Amino acid sequence: MARALQLWLSPRPAHRTNTADKTELLSAGDAALFEFLKAEDGRWFVRETHYIDNPLVKRGLSGPPLHIHFLQSEFFEVQQGTLGVVKNGTKHVVTKTDGKVTIPRGTRHRFWAHPSGTEDLIFNVWTEPQGLDHSFDTNFLRNFIGYLADCTRENVKPSFLQVLLICYDAGTVLTPDFWVPLWFLKLLHYIAAYWIAARILGYVFPMIFESSS
Repeated sequence: MARALQLWLSPRPAHRTNTADKTELLSAGDAALFEFLKAEDGRWFVRETHYIDNPLVKRGLSGPPLHIHFLQSEFFEVQQGTLGVVKNGTKHVVTKTDGKVTIPRGTRHRFWAHPSGTEDLIFNVWTEPQGLDHSFDTNFLRNFIGYLADCTRENVKPSFLQVLLICYDAGTVLTPDFWVPLWFLKLLHYIAAYWIAARILGYVFPMIFESSS
């Protein structure tokens, strides 16, 4: 429970939504729908639908900021529409005909609905290996999406430090658009997430909603 001084230093939503029983979630601003699914081989994946008429999607803001997964590789398969991807500074335009797109572990990247698209963007995304502790999984997405949606609902500005805590606890670091040593980014995130966000400001660690296996 955050103390009064912590709340004064960094306001936060009074209530965190438990999304454990939700098979799908809408992102803040209703820009994108996230469906939590399982493939025939048992691995989890998420189907994202970014609505082309949504203002956030039109502005290229429905995807995440530039980041790095340092434990896993990430994979995309576009089902409909056009996906924009940046990998280590190089831009790519991806459609269904491109098949599976791989973002190797340690790659600086981001993605969004590319403005050349003429219909809703739909794609599947997952990471491998799966089942790791403190890695990018469905729990991470439930926490990240749920936190931003709760902030929007209560008209509270999202805390950058809480976002860092959620990300770092899932094997993910945010990064500038130029190269920075991964060990340095991890060190900065560790200090900001575990010492400042958690210990000083009293931000909560990501909730465990369900097994991601």
